[in-house]
Amino acid sequence: MLLGFSLGAAEIAVIILVVLLIFGPSKLPQLGSSVGKMLRGFKKEMKSLNEDDEADAKAAAEIDVTPRKADGEKVESAARGREVESAARGREVRPG
Repeated sequence: MLLGFSLGAAEIAVIILVVLLIFGPSKLPQLGSSVGKMLRGFKKEMKSLNEDDEADAKAAAEIDVTPRKADGEKVESAARGREVESAARGREVRPG
């Protein structure tokens, strides 16, 4: 199914007949060859793009995104940070 359209045997036969009338039987092998080269090039580029996307995803997964302070020490979670601030002020910490 191509973009919501389906082609039956009759439609394909009409397309082949029109191509024969436009290009003639002597040009069909050359036309087929150039279409084949185009499809191979397209397939090669799609494979290359997929490999690049996979490599980018793998590299992104390896990046450490842990927040750090200026001295390189890891930043504690926001909840833990609230507990430390409240304890420093002498208040009780309420969950939530």
